[in-house]
Amino acid sequence: MVLLTTRYYLKRAFTNPLQVALMTLLPAVIVFINVAMNINIIAYEGGYFMFEGYDIMATVITMFVMLMFQAMSGVYAGEFVFQDFKEANRWRLRAAPVSSGVFVTGAVVASTIFSFVTALIILGISFIAYDIYLGNLAVILATVFFLALWAQFVGIIIAMFVKKKGAIDGITIALSFAMSIMAGGFMFNVPMPQFARDFIIPTGVAIRAVTSTNILQREIGDTGMAESLTSIAILAGMAIVFGVAAFALARRRAS
Repeated sequence: MVLLTTRYYLKRAFTNPLQVALMTLLPAVIVFINVAMNINIIAYEGGYFMFEGYDIMATVITMFVMLMFQAMSGVYAGEFVFQDFKEANRWRLRAAPVSSGVFVTGAVVASTIFSFVTALIILGISFIAYDIYLGNLAVILATVFFLALWAQFVGIIIAMFVKKKGAIDGITIALSFAMSIMAGGFMFNVPMPQFARDFIIPTGVAIRAVTSTNILQREIGDTGMAESLTSIAILAGMAIVFGVAAFALARRRAS
């Protein structure tokens, strides 16, 4: 039954052109605009800040934009659950011969897959267009997965408390921007304890996971794998905690 509900939500996610554009084309455009603007400010080797053939400026911008959008991807699971628990589809949920947890699981799995695929598309576009340095690909994939998974549970929790579906979008996007600013990588730098950035703010934890095995902070060969694994473990722990809360809320609100 979980596979059936996952397939149901996957179809809803990938057949919505607005959702696909929001998570793939919009980040790509933001990366392009930022790279174009920064080329006029930073000029190394003909307009690009290069290191062993990799465009470091584009790498920094791409990684951060990709992670920022993953942090807001919970809007999809939130909207799915809101529609099926509170709006027109709620009669199907109550008439279905399965528990509410099956629907929540399907929404989470489908939304995480959708977010994961869109992240790969963004990285692929930037890799082809700007020669970005991917670093340890396994670390990047694990970071994207757990950040996206955490975001889905956050979206579901938000959906359980709001009265309008549009509020899910606003709160989720605002939360992602706030975390990105506190993580020190968007628009301007807000004074924050480094410990909070590295171990408490999800976007900051994700940035630490990616940069610790990347040439953004270190030279090639010095991987910093321990720091990356620690950050990934923190993201996984956050996903578990918020997941337990999301399922508990869904069960209570559906009963």
